[in-house]
Amino acid sequence: MKILIVMVRYQTPLSRSLTLRGLHDALASSPVLANMYTIMIWDNSQEAIPADQLPPSLLYRHSEKNLGVSGAYNSSAHYAHEHGYPWMMLLDQDTCIPMDFLQKMAQHCEALLNRLEIAAVAPVVFVRKFLVSPRQQLFNRHRAYPFGEIGIAPGEAFAINSGCVLRVTALQQVGGYSTDFWLDYSDLYLFHQFFLYGLKVWRAADATLEHDMSIMDYDRLMSPSRYRNFSYAESAFNDLYKGRMENAVQTLRVFVRALKQRKKYKNPEFSRIAWEQWMYRMRVPRKERIRRWIEAGKLRMISQSNPEDQREKISS
Repeated sequence: MKILIVMVRYQTPLSRSLTLRGLHDALASSPVLANMYTIMIWDNSQEAIPADQLPPSLLYRHSEKNLGVSGAYNSSAHYAHEHGYPWMMLLDQDTCIPMDFLQKMAQHCEALLNRLEIAAVAPVVFVRKFLVSPRQQLFNRHRAYPFGEIGIAPGEAFAINSGCVLRVTALQQVGGYSTDFWLDYSDLYLFHQFFLYGLKVWRAADATLEHDMSIMDYDRLMSPSRYRNFSYAESAFNDLYKGRMENAVQTLRVFVRALKQRKKYKNPEFSRIAWEQWMYRMRVPRKERIRRWIEAGKLRMISQSNPEDQREKISS
């Protein structure tokens, strides 16, 4: 059994990637693990890395079109399927990899290889001691599972992309990642599809990661442009997959968020974006918001394939 590790790179030198350093140290310490894992760098940066600057042990793919993490993972899954990898591990470029992490995840994947109902193996991920993944989706909120319990996650479970191992055939079964949720909410979309298809998430509670998330650190990591993208992805996910009552609660939540963020964060732009989102949800009907979201996704795909076509479409 082999596992394809996919790390999405964007504008960061490989020498500065915390993830690559951790992977190198872990695999160098164990020839057995080195034979089980293959590392692929999927590069969404504007410029490709010259071949003579790449370690020979890495697979490297540079995308001419930046289709976000969704495009990177879908393309990597296609490679994994063609080359016989049953599992695919997803990693950001700035995740801290403990020495025993790969060993524990490989053990879970080996044991679960023939349990086709298991679509994902999710480690425990912390952001500054706060457990962010996996969690159980509830009515307009989510909660952490009891710490330390290994096994199938009850209810509708979701996990963040980084650190998660996906069964390649399960990813194909649900149609892959969504091109509409190309960055933010890409993982919530995928795990919601797993739930709809009756597929399960395995909690690898003995494997842990420390991770940074921009949504957890507005003053240091979050930018206003990224927050605006997150806000509209969050709104679209609720519009598409939540009921009327949950959407009403979400609209109220955004209003409260706008008030709190004005006092909490140094940059007042975050509060302005939340206020903009609340006004958008109040003034624009749900069906129209969904139509605009889908249309924006189509325009983004056009802009990546042919910028001239997009300008003609917008001007017309």
